[in-house]
Amino acid sequence: MTCRSSSLYIHVPFCRKKCAYCDFFSLGSDKCADFYTLREDFVSSLIQEVHFYAHAQNVSEWKTVYVGGGTPSQLTLYQISALFEGVFTACPAAKDAEVTMEVNPDDVSLDLLTVLKKAGVNRISMGIQAFDQKALQSVSRGASAQAAFRALELLRSHWQGRLSCDLIAGLPCHSHASFEQGIHTLCSYKNIDHISLYTLTIEEGTPLADSIERGEISWSQEKADRMWVRGRNLLEKYGYMQYEVSNFSKKGFQSRHNTVYWKLQDYIGCGPGASGTLYGKMTADKKVEKGIRWTNTSDVAAYNRFWRQYDEQSLSARSLAGLPRQVEYLDADTQEFEYLMMGFRMLEGVSEKDYAQRFGKSLAARLGVEQGLFCEWKKRRLARHEDGFFSLTRSGLLLLNPFLQALV
Repeated sequence: MTCRSSSLYIHVPFCRKKCAYCDFFSLGSDKCADFYTLREDFVSSLIQEVHFYAHAQNVSEWKTVYVGGGTPSQLTLYQISALFEGVFTACPAAKDAEVTMEVNPDDVSLDLLTVLKKAGVNRISMGIQAFDQKALQSVSRGASAQAAFRALELLRSHWQGRLSCDLIAGLPCHSHASFEQGIHTLCSYKNIDHISLYTLTIEEGTPLADSIERGEISWSQEKADRMWVRGRNLLEKYGYMQYEVSNFSKKGFQSRHNTVYWKLQDYIGCGPGASGTLYGKMTADKKVEKGIRWTNTSDVAAYNRFWRQYDEQSLSARSLAGLPRQVEYLDADTQEFEYLMMGFRMLEGVSEKDYAQRFGKSLAARLGVEQGLFCEWKKRRLARHEDGFFSLTRSGLLLLNPFLQALV
């Protein structure tokens, strides 16, 4: 097997308190009786898994590493150091690797920043969501607006690496004026090179969805959408250019790790609830091999038991069939649709050259450029074809879901 570089996603499923809108897998310390025991065993188990995949996939270096969650900064400083030491012992970071860790504002301290820098982290992603305390409380957000200001000041004074921040448009109890003031406030911190602006999504089964359904909280999708558009326009005025549906950056500071997902490149996923995907290659007879996607068990105790009972030598020889995960095989049609679905999220769109190399077909014919879907959208100035890329315009991106539904 040829040695290769790879991206690595690590899921840390621990939070101080789970937000009411969140449907990602995580355990809140306020609701999980075994929280601290599970967290204590987690890092050593995770390192075993990372070593296993590094060997099984013959990875020579990590080109991007993203530690997300959950709340990775809920790990102790010792655990954070041990985690990254284990990751880079499995195989080193590439010379220009992007190494990101998500943090919550209330976890940011001088000690944490020192540990992250020493561990090799060169990019922090901090979830602020809003600067309006009523809006934060409406979704049971643990980190306060005051904590966000304190964290931003610490990062401005003591962090030399890259910095990304998250905001959410359309939180309950959030006025347009307060939301826009939050954009102005965030953009006043000149060390922030990347901002993710999401529209609040009401996920079925979350506490927020239940509260809205019972009429306890008033919420409007239309208001949320209008708020997001206003936020987009303000970010662009401040020099943050939209390069993906929900992501904006200063020139040259796009998220390289997330781009791996959007361009359907291989990545390894480790940790309870994490997913990884290896896509199929096109064979000499123009057939696309099946890809494989795995999703690890979300039973943290079972995950810890499995990975802690084997040493590295026995793991290297162990069959993939025994791993605590579910596996899905991706046929050519599924991979092709995912490629288009993810590619059209980006402002640059989909490369017709790359599409032909991956699937052996004409992208123009698939999209209906002469007559068909893309032709109609181009006439409405919702799509464009430039420099070998098919893409949606800024207005077209607002209608991404209808476009994809029609593309099916």
